[in-house]
Amino acid sequence: MGQSSSITPALFALGGVALAQGVAMFQSFLDRKNKHEVLLRTKYEELGAHFLESIKLPHALMKVVKDEEIHVLTLQASSNNALLLSLVYFPLLQQSLERYIESYSNLCLVSSSLFDPDKNKPLGAQVYDKPEYIAASDAHIEARDNLQEQIKIHASIYAKS
Repeated sequence: MGQSSSITPALFALGGVALAQGVAMFQSFLDRKNKHEVLLRTKYEELGAHFLESIKLPHALMKVVKDEEIHVLTLQASSNNALLLSLVYFPLLQQSLERYIESYSNLCLVSSSLFDPDKNKPLGAQVYDKPEYIAASDAHIEARDNLQEQIKIHASIYAKS
């Protein structure tokens, strides 16, 4: 009986140590999960900011009066930054972003092909009624609206509060 009474406290001590280790491991898991969610939310906000910046490009394109200005606006730094974020963090948005970038590139190509710098009028005044421009613009607006909808839909996955 003496040996059994000395084993019981030892078992309780070992159980306490195991329980403490389990609680510590669970707390560490929760901390890592929380940090990951904060990182994703921050990166999602960054992607959204890049998207909002990119939607200014077509308006700027319409104000162009020189060929060189068109080329500057074709770079799409903000859209490409958003695409990079999607490649690393948000794969569900990648296809919509690629379509959005492609539609803007096409809008620039069509606009550039219709632009005559010798007319001394902004690009928008030269192309607004041309069927090719209208088709490219409509396609870009559709791609933009689709991307915006995808950002809203996936916010609950990627930007948990």
